[in-house]
Amino acid sequence: MTDVDTAPSPHSTPPVVRMGTDLERQLAHLPAERAAEEVAAHITKFWEPRMQAELVAILRAGTPPLGPVLAAAARLLAGQR
Repeated sequence: MTDVDTAPSPHSTPPVVRMGTDLERQLAHLPAERAAEEVAAHITKFWEPRMQAELVAILRAGTPPLGPVLAAAARLLAGQR
């Protein structure tokens, strides 16, 4: 019998979620509302529209789950569409 690693692969998380989570962590020192605004501004400025749309689609689907700041940023982005 072999041991099987059941931990989720980092590659199973969509890249937009990984990158958004990194932004969320970098801005953790800010109040949540301000951090969400900053994350949304960064995404609007630097991410391609298809990446922004993918993040909003993930928010709407509810999977994989987003951190609270990233979810708030995605809601802000969804409101801009």
